[in-house]
Amino acid sequence: MKAAYLKAPRQFEVRDVELREIHEDEVLVDVRACGYCGHDNILASYHAKEWEPFGHEFSGVVIRVGSRVRGLEVGDKVCIETNMFDPLSDCARNGRPDLDTAPLGPSFMNLDAGHRGGMGFAEQVIVPGDLCVKFDGISFEEACMIEPLGVAYDIVMTADVRLNDDVLVFGCGPIGLMAMKLAKASGARKIYAAQHSGSKARCDLALQYGADEVILTDKQPIEDYPFEKGGVDRVLMTVPPKYMGEALAVMKAGGILSFAGISYDEPAVTFDSNKVHLDKLQIRGSNAIPALYFPMCIDMVKAGMVELKPLISHRMHLETLPEDLARYYAERDRAVKAVMVRE
Repeated sequence: MKAAYLKAPRQFEVRDVELREIHEDEVLVDVRACGYCGHDNILASYHAKEWEPFGHEFSGVVIRVGSRVRGLEVGDKVCIETNMFDPLSDCARNGRPDLDTAPLGPSFMNLDAGHRGGMGFAEQVIVPGDLCVKFDGISFEEACMIEPLGVAYDIVMTADVRLNDDVLVFGCGPIGLMAMKLAKASGARKIYAAQHSGSKARCDLALQYGADEVILTDKQPIEDYPFEKGGVDRVLMTVPPKYMGEALAVMKAGGILSFAGISYDEPAVTFDSNKVHLDKLQIRGSNAIPALYFPMCIDMVKAGMVELKPLISHRMHLETLPEDLARYYAERDRAVKAVMVRE
């Protein structure tokens, strides 16, 4: 079968590979859609020194089932959790499986990648059965974006967005855009979106996804923006951590900043600690490990609470993936979400 591999800096190739036999607790999934994630970008830019398979946002059809897998049959449509909490961990037994951030349960990301052939950007993938979430009523394209929708939901939930809150969403990528919809549904009074002007498509989508105003960060400093209430109650931050100081500077007393950005080369941040102290601000980390909320997210998409298809700016194909990704990077002004589709 064919599977895509990456290597820094942003090198991609499609290989012919062989799949091993599935284990008794695994299933074989025929991939129908796979999203290209911002973390794939980071991995390709900084981390992948050798050729590695990639792609963790995917959906497909079960075509083989291990003998010990429960609740799945050949023909089931599934989207894939990246990892799962250990149900026997102290966190899970204390009612906080979300805090099991180093799960010993099934993990797609750590599944002997060198011996299974590939990850989501492939024709077929071996997956632990426990990571498969069945769905119906939505497309494969939508189903492959349930994983990042879960990330967006975690950001909003971590920030505890409430009725009448003014919210700043820093970063208008797919997760930031989805978070706007969820923040509005959670009762936000006004939503400000912060984005570089170089991505017109993302700025336009921000207004469609709930933003009342878009701040072009390369044209006006966040600190100088005339917020209606003098600042914001909540910040949903999906950009690198180096921007945290700017975000904290515009927060009102008692505000909460929920942070889901990541950086391998600039993880340290600088901010005014007196502002945090005197205004009783909170900085809360949002980390979608373990992956949670898939059934809820599927329900929200089916109910029309969050539209996913408008986020897809580029549709790709496995056979031409290197060329398709090069086009995605070249068209940054219109690039939002790239999704590989297979019939």
